[in-house]
Amino acid sequence: MTTVAAGSNLLVDLLSGPRPAEWETLRVEAEVRLAGRDLPTTADEDWKYTDLKPLSGLSFGPAPKAAVDISGHLLPEMVGTRQVFVNGHHAPHASCTSAVPAGVRFFPMSTASEACHALGSVGAGTEMGPFADLNTARFEDGAVILVPKNLKVALPLHLLFITQAAAPVATFPRVLVVLERGSELELVEEHHGEGTYLSCPVVEVRVAEGAILRHERVQREDLEAFHLGTLKAEIAKGGQYHSRTLSFGARLSRQEPWVRLAEGAEASLDGLALLDGPQVADTHSFMLHAEPNALSHQLHKCIVDGKARAIFNGQVRVAPHAQGTDAKQQSRNLLLSGSARVDTKPQLEIYADDVKCSHGATVGQLDPEELFYLQSRGLNADDARNLLTYGFAADVLTHIPVASLRRALRQLVMARTQATSLGDLG
Repeated sequence: MTTVAAGSNLLVDLLSGPRPAEWETLRVEAEVRLAGRDLPTTADEDWKYTDLKPLSGLSFGPAPKAAVDISGHLLPEMVGTRQVFVNGHHAPHASCTSAVPAGVRFFPMSTASEACHALGSVGAGTEMGPFADLNTARFEDGAVILVPKNLKVALPLHLLFITQAAAPVATFPRVLVVLERGSELELVEEHHGEGTYLSCPVVEVRVAEGAILRHERVQREDLEAFHLGTLKAEIAKGGQYHSRTLSFGARLSRQEPWVRLAEGAEASLDGLALLDGPQVADTHSFMLHAEPNALSHQLHKCIVDGKARAIFNGQVRVAPHAQGTDAKQQSRNLLLSGSARVDTKPQLEIYADDVKCSHGATVGQLDPEELFYLQSRGLNADDARNLLTYGFAADVLTHIPVASLRRALRQLVMARTQATSLGDLG
């Protein structure tokens, strides 16, 4: 892979290096789809509110192998169930899988080879974004998780992706999660880093009949970084997939979750973005009710301060035969400054007639009456403002099942909202 010249076609230049080994068919197909393409612009409907010019003006080189201290990222519930990747490469000395139950396969993708036939099959036939195709064409490593049927994994698994960039680099983490019938798993996926870099992760999830996956996704990239992630999930009959995406970092980030629900399946896509300064966070989600009697719930919250900007475009589609669908979607946004901005667009596309579907969006500021009430109880104006801001975010954090992660993220949100007077909420 060669270093990119500023001002050139970024996609072409990132593809100019040698093609990694394995999965050649998938990689060639992705390269064909990318042929002749350039970065999306605000003239493209899907990128109308997200300007990629700051990205196109940078040069990204290959990410070298590196050693990092992960002690600050360890979670006590997952000491022996973690895989760590640094600059897109597996870090065996930082990883530990000694507590992973027998039968569960949890290993780096670089050791999986083409025997991992499910890779690239989730959401096959649907349109892939340019950064997902870029990942497919050039990913070098990532994680594979396979849970056999009827096995309920007691301990959560931890995926930790760290980027250390002395100079601008690009990484393409890849994750494949397959739960067989009746199995159950909790997964924590975290992204951290320092420096200026581009991270384009792709996560594929396949949940079989009656299986349950709870997936916490935490994005805490450097404030000079770019994070453009894709999630594809297919949930079989009676399966459940519950995802919560928490975005705190990155100069510019975008999440593109895509979920397909079969008969009687259930999914939730919750999200929280906490933005300040010039940050931009974009979420484009797609929930497909493909078969009858499926249930979905989506709550997406943004707290936007400074000159930051949040974008939400969430689409729920109900197929013609998906009778009995129950779908709810909410976008709630809090503006903390006159320069902050939110663009939100929840969408329902319904082709069945026996369904319960609702959606809504709110964009507002802190309630003056609530501020007055707290001040009348002795809080000063700043503490009242910070308490209400923390309260807006708290219900998304409350249901995180991993206690140490929940406490860490609560502390992070309190620090960002300066709600330190709340003390330790556990």
